[in-house]
Amino acid sequence: MQKSSSLTGAPLKVTPMFEQYLRIKAEHPDALLFFRMGDFYELFFDDAVTTARELQIALTSRNKDAESSVPMCGVPWHAVDNYLVQLIDKGYHVAICDQIEDPKSAKGIVQRAVTRIITPGTVLEDANLNTKSHNYLGAMYWDTEENRGGFTWADVSTGEWSGMQTAKQAELWQWIQKLAPRELLLPEEYEIPTNLIHDGISLVRQPLRTHFQYKRAAENILEAQGVQELEALGLAQKKELVCACGALLAYLRQTQKCDAAHLAPFHPLNLGKHLIIDEITERNLEIFTRLDGGRGKGTLRYVLDDTVTPMGGRLLEERLRHPWRELAPIKESQEAVAFLAEAETFRQRLRETLKTVYDLERLSTRISLNRATPKDFVALRNSLTALPTVYDALVYTSPGTYATDEETQGGNLPPVIYKVKKNWDSLEEYTHLLESALQDSPPPTITEGGLFKAGYHQELDALLDLVEHGEQKLQELLEEEQQKHNLPKLKMGYNRVFGYYYELSRTGSPSVPDHFIRRQTLANAERFTTVALKELEEGLLSAADRRKSLEYTLFQELNRKCVAEWKRRAAAGRPVTRG
Repeated sequence: MQKSSSLTGAPLKVTPMFEQYLRIKAEHPDALLFFRMGDFYELFFDDAVTTARELQIALTSRNKDAESSVPMCGVPWHAVDNYLVQLIDKGYHVAICDQIEDPKSAKGIVQRAVTRIITPGTVLEDANLNTKSHNYLGAMYWDTEENRGGFTWADVSTGEWSGMQTAKQAELWQWIQKLAPRELLLPEEYEIPTNLIHDGISLVRQPLRTHFQYKRAAENILEAQGVQELEALGLAQKKELVCACGALLAYLRQTQKCDAAHLAPFHPLNLGKHLIIDEITERNLEIFTRLDGGRGKGTLRYVLDDTVTPMGGRLLEERLRHPWRELAPIKESQEAVAFLAEAETFRQRLRETLKTVYDLERLSTRISLNRATPKDFVALRNSLTALPTVYDALVYTSPGTYATDEETQGGNLPPVIYKVKKNWDSLEEYTHLLESALQDSPPPTITEGGLFKAGYHQELDALLDLVEHGEQKLQELLEEEQQKHNLPKLKMGYNRVFGYYYELSRTGSPSVPDHFIRRQTLANAERFTTVALKELEEGLLSAADRRKSLEYTLFQELNRKCVAEWKRRAAAGRPVTRG
């Protein structure tokens, strides 16, 4: 197998490593392939040229003195997120290719595989996301024969998704432009009506047969949502919306390399319950952007947004984007707002407690998809620790009075706020688990150890003791031998050949203990080991690696325990008034 070098055009002799690289790259031609090699992610050929240019990093070459040199650049694996932020913001897709076996045990070339594909519409990391805004991935399907279409959108970072179906193509595109997904999935054959696409929307063409086929789409939806019938999700008799939902799920499986089980139950947007504000009206009213296209100061959202948590900010965005048409939820919201405006002490106390709650929705998603860092788990722990204080703040009493039982239960609160208190789940068992498990300031990666507190795991405690007190244990063993066998001049040393050893002078020393094993004879001294010293040495030399390996395993177990109850955690961060 041969490939031409992009720089010289000369034929390249393909090594086993390059053969592996080219095979994986062929499976992901439209993504920049970050190929893990040791402590770096390397890029080759055209991917290297593009990445070096966009990131302003050095472009070098492999085999640079040979006729068939290969363009190459790379970034350290521990800092890769900083570089990915720049590429994703510029609209690139990035395929992360990791080593999937331990290089120490590999026979021949280390096995590698793409573990996920990061795209603008599926990104999960906070650095690529606006804290108080949604980041939508959309999919649209229009049936020209039935003259009907469906559009679905999902915020992959929170697990929320919805959709709508209509017989009016213009209305469908109105909603696409309103929600402005970062990526919009479309069938390959579909022709877009002119002047209907938003500048910020990246179009991603997908095969009609594999992604938008109704039967396959329906099966994907039922499997991902864990239900038996489409009717349970409000998708009965909505064929075109089902096709769009199926395409979105197929794309998520393709990019995340796992099922989209983290998505919340699907709820179609009820167009009869919500007011449709078209894009032109939205712009003229300066709801999200000023007339000059700028965001922030001067917009209605800027004036209204005094939310404390990211979840509240995103809910406000939803309400402004498609407000209620029905009178009942409008009155419920007005009643709650009026109450909070008047109950200043109650409001301020509640705001203070919410300041220590992080983004529970996005934390839950990263944990569910096994993309969470130790920092994410600490943020989750701190948020869960704050929940009882938030719950206690949901008590309203008249000034100078003690709370009655009814007031403690929230009986005098507006219905919307009372629902929150009534359905409260403090997740206490997970708070205790995370408090007992994690260090307050763990390292950024899960492979270097230092994640867990002493007392969390017995075997880990023993390894920590070896790692942290190894020199002390060696000294104690030396002192024990000196005192037990009357060897005050007994010394301990170390070299790479023999490891740790005892050393006795050949002159003026008492007899050598029977359990001493001779290792080396010098001109003026002899060196020995013992079973106890050898065992301690082996323990010390392997303790650091064993500790890292065990902590990695324990972290994965902790992740699985939290994933088991992710729906409860997500519900704690998800407003109950969405509809």
